[in-house]
Amino acid sequence: MSFSIRVGLAVVGFELSVKFNVCVFIRDGVIESIEGYGSCSESSLGSPSLALLPQPGNAHVHSADHAFPEYGIHMSLRDLVAPPHGLKHKLLESTPGEDLVKAISEFYELAWRMGLGILFDFREGGGLGCMLARKARELLPRGLRVVIQGRPGPMWPEGCEGLGVSSPLDYNVEFLREMALKHKPAMAHVAEDPEARAAGDLERAVEVGLDAIVHGTHLSEGDLEVLKERGMALVLCPRSNMWHSIGVPPVAEALIRGVTIAFGSDNAAWQTPDVWAEAQTALLLARAQGLREEWTAKRILEAIMITPYLLAGAKPPAIVEGGAAKMIIVNLEGTGVLRARNHHYAILKRVGPWNTIARIDGEGMAWLTTVSR
Repeated sequence: MSFSIRVGLAVVGFELSVKFNVCVFIRDGVIESIEGYGSCSESSLGSPSLALLPQPGNAHVHSADHAFPEYGIHMSLRDLVAPPHGLKHKLLESTPGEDLVKAISEFYELAWRMGLGILFDFREGGGLGCMLARKARELLPRGLRVVIQGRPGPMWPEGCEGLGVSSPLDYNVEFLREMALKHKPAMAHVAEDPEARAAGDLERAVEVGLDAIVHGTHLSEGDLEVLKERGMALVLCPRSNMWHSIGVPPVAEALIRGVTIAFGSDNAAWQTPDVWAEAQTALLLARAQGLREEWTAKRILEAIMITPYLLAGAKPPAIVEGGAAKMIIVNLEGTGVLRARNHHYAILKRVGPWNTIARIDGEGMAWLTTVSR
C-alpha cells in the first residue's frame, strides 16, 4: 500500500529540523521519500495548513489511577500515594480487576487519541498489576506502544516488561540491583520531595544502576552533574509536582548541564496523558528560571519526540527516508506557526491534542476525535 501527503511544515530527521512545503511518500509503512510540495499529485492527502510531526512519547504515567479521577484533592502527596497505606493504594486494592482494566484501557485510548507513540506505565500490584495492564493494552487501537513497568509484589514479575518502583529506598540494595539488571527499563521516583532526597534516594538509584529517575524535583546542581556523568535520564513531571504542591523541578539547570530529559504526566487520577502540556509547562518554568536561549524549545521537543523511545531501547520515529511512518498530522490553521520567528518555540507552544487531527501508524492512518485538556 502506498500514499503521499503534502503539508506546509514538517519536523524531519533526528535533529528535528523544520522544513516547509513538503511532500512525504509512504509505501508499505515506510517513508519512501521526502520531497518538495509540488512532487505530490492533486490526489494526495493534505494541504498547506497542515504539519507532520513525529509521534511524541510520555515517559511516566500511573494508568490505573484513572479509575478514580480527582480523588483526595485536599490531601498531601504522601497521604495520597505513599505505599502501602496511601489513599490510592487503598482504592486500587478495593477496585475490582475488571474495573481497573476498563479504566486503564480508557486511559490508553485517550493517550492514543492524543497522538502518542509510546507510553511508560508504572504499575502497582506486582505481576498481577502488569497482567491487568496487558489485558487493557490488548484493547488498544493499533499504534501506541505501552511499556509496562512493574514493581515487586504478587506474581512478580509475570507480565512486567520493566521495573518501576516507588522509591529505591524501599528495597535491599542487592535485590534492587539484580532487578534493575534483569528488567529494563528500570526506573524509580527520586527526589520527589525534600524528605526522600535527604534520605539518599539518588545515591541508592546510582548505586543499583537505574536507567532513569522520575521527578527529580529537589535535585541540586551537583545532583544533576551526577546524572549527566552517569548517563542517567531524568523524567520530569512538572504539572504533577505543582498539583501536589511539592515544588517545581530544576528544568533550566537540567537543560543547561546537558542532562538527558523526558517528560511524564504521572498519576492518571490527577493528570491527563497530555505530554504537550508537560513540555509547555516545562518551557515556562525554564524561562522563569532564567533560561531564554534559542535552543531551549528544540531541546524540550527532543525530550518528547526522541528520548522516550531511546529509554525503551527503540529507534525514535523520526521523519526520515527509510524510516517507519509513525507521525501525527497537525492542523496549523489560525495558530501562527508558519510565520513564526522561531519555529521550534512556535511548535512547542502552539501544538497539542486540540489540533492533532490524525495519526499515521505504518500503512494505516486514523482520523482523531478532537481532544481537549
